[in-house]
Amino acid sequence: MAIVTTASTTALSSGEQTARWMAFLEEADLRRRVLEIAENYPQDRSLTVPFGDLERIDRGLADTLLERPETCLAAGEAAMRELLPATAALNGPIRLRVAELPSDQHIPVHLLRREHLGKLVAIDGVIRRASTTQPQVVEAVFECAACRQKIRWPQERTLPTLRVPPECDPAQNGCGKPAFKARFSFLEAESLTVDFQRLDLQEDPERLKGGRNPENLAVHLSEDLVEQIYPGTRVTVTGVLRAVPRPAPGRGAGATHSLLDVVLVAVSLEKRSKEYGEIEIGDEDRAEIERWRGDPAVFDRIVDSLAPSIKGMRWEKEAIALQLFGGVEKLLPDGVRVRGDIHCLIIGDPGLAKSQLLLYVSRTAPRGVYASGKGTTSAGLTAAAVRDEATGRWSLEAGAMVLASGGLLALDEADKMSKEDRSAMHEGLEQGQISIAKAGITATLSAKCPVLAAANPKFGRFTMDQPPHLQFDLPPTLLSRFDVILPLRDRPDETTDRNLARAILSQHQEAEAREGERHRTGSVEVATPAGLFSQEFLKKYIAYARQNVRPVMDAEAYAKLESYYMDMRKVLPQEEDTGARGGIAITPRQLEALVRLTEAAARSRLSAQATILDADRAVRIMEHFLSEVTSTGEGKRDIDLLFTGITASHRDQIGKVRHLLERLQAQNPQAQGVSERDLVSAARSEGIGDAEAKRILDELERGNEVYRPRQDLLRLI
Repeated sequence: MAIVTTASTTALSSGEQTARWMAFLEEADLRRRVLEIAENYPQDRSLTVPFGDLERIDRGLADTLLERPETCLAAGEAAMRELLPATAALNGPIRLRVAELPSDQHIPVHLLRREHLGKLVAIDGVIRRASTTQPQVVEAVFECAACRQKIRWPQERTLPTLRVPPECDPAQNGCGKPAFKARFSFLEAESLTVDFQRLDLQEDPERLKGGRNPENLAVHLSEDLVEQIYPGTRVTVTGVLRAVPRPAPGRGAGATHSLLDVVLVAVSLEKRSKEYGEIEIGDEDRAEIERWRGDPAVFDRIVDSLAPSIKGMRWEKEAIALQLFGGVEKLLPDGVRVRGDIHCLIIGDPGLAKSQLLLYVSRTAPRGVYASGKGTTSAGLTAAAVRDEATGRWSLEAGAMVLASGGLLALDEADKMSKEDRSAMHEGLEQGQISIAKAGITATLSAKCPVLAAANPKFGRFTMDQPPHLQFDLPPTLLSRFDVILPLRDRPDETTDRNLARAILSQHQEAEAREGERHRTGSVEVATPAGLFSQEFLKKYIAYARQNVRPVMDAEAYAKLESYYMDMRKVLPQEEDTGARGGIAITPRQLEALVRLTEAAARSRLSAQATILDADRAVRIMEHFLSEVTSTGEGKRDIDLLFTGITASHRDQIGKVRHLLERLQAQNPQAQGVSERDLVSAARSEGIGDAEAKRILDELERGNEVYRPRQDLLRLI
């Protein structure tokens, strides 16, 4: 029978709280669980109670817990001990933990105020850093040098310093000398210690509005809560908010600032492992989303709703729309994981709103994180090893890719990063994880997030005298990790330029009108253009699709992808003038990308089955990508141009020149080297022109495969 109470929260004494906790434990049938804890102690040391059960059975006790959590939890732990048999011998405390607080008790970090101090609150966020676990003194034992009496003195857990008794406590048979006359020795072996770990929690960025920066909060864990959470984990921490004096260095011993630091002393931890689960979707939004299920027109509406103020970029927006929905992650029978994330790279001329597009997408994608290559290092992108101020030990701090795990990372100015910093992305892009081995720490962090990157060409702007792939200022090893690469060129065209100019000027006119209205009335309502999804609804639509839709390709979609792949894999005929083999237009990596794009197209319309229409859309985007960046001219394509920097035919020519040099060198081993003129002449007989042969020799020399004993002689190294 539920306990009904109308008592105020301040009317409950410590004894009354203990009695009501005992009644609650009996009513909730938790006595058996308390006995199990005693039997399994110390492996099992705590009882976790859902707050909803306590509120349903004893509302008054639940209100007391929220207002005075420390004394109320202590009373609950006393009640648990009362339920234990007299024969139960525990060599330590048992803990009562409360979880699943109601939504009105979930407070964002940036909204924490002084009225929350000392109250029980729940904080949602992602763990940025986790310190190593160390023992913390909770009750210190000191020995008085005068009387040799041992004094037990409780310690404040949130303070970094050890508190010495003000006197040799007479209540503990001490001599009563004050601290400034007595000399105390700390006895660490007899003191009571517990395991302690400090976390740095960052509030969820997707819950912030207006571009506000997420704030951090220190979280203190103890006893059986330690070592449960790692950097990058999304959690809900229920705990007591405490204020801690901030030391003032240089102002004397014990001096502190008037400003206080805030820490959360954890009572319980709840992992939020379900990706995209943070987005709250109401019944009205769910009904509106379901209305679009299976509608083939919804994809075009989604594309049009992506940064509608940025005109053009149709191919780029289609690729990004598919990236936001993503493919289906799969686990093969041998344990190999096949990623479902789609990585996109836009390389374009300056002034085409690439950065604005990335910012918009990062705010639209659930768990979106924006970073700029100019101010990003490998540690900031993946994870950093930092020395913890409280413990002095090294710990890991999650970087942008780890924080974006389960969301999207928008990386602007990717070409401005150093070579070493860019190489740190390789594992995250392909494997969806970051392996760390720094400062004695070896760990693997989750980084399952699609990456939308933007960069400028090598010379700042695309030039017309070279194909686009030769102007990419990114290494082929990094380019090969992206599913779709789209060059964005600023080509003068009278019709396009006029339409763009009118659109930009029209936007400025509308903005000026809104600004005037705001000055007149003090506020203005910004409405979403007709026929488009609002950014907030689009975010919910994407989250709903990724939570609930796992499309499977039908036979026609499979056949379409297979046919396209086989047509593109047909070996091109050998070139008549050189005899070199033709290039390869596509690799199995692009086939996997096609599968992901097809699944994403089906997911965008909430379809459980990917059809040939979805496969056609994926093929069109892939065809545009390959035609833009792998064309060698005269209708030929060679993907090696993009991923290795040279064509297959050129690689064959390099091999022929090396073979010729090796053969001529073997014919006269006593000679200092082979004449460059003889080598060029021999290459001519193999169908390699004089200029091409000299260019190949320069490449071999730069690659330290060939050296010159004399200016006109060559030898293989």
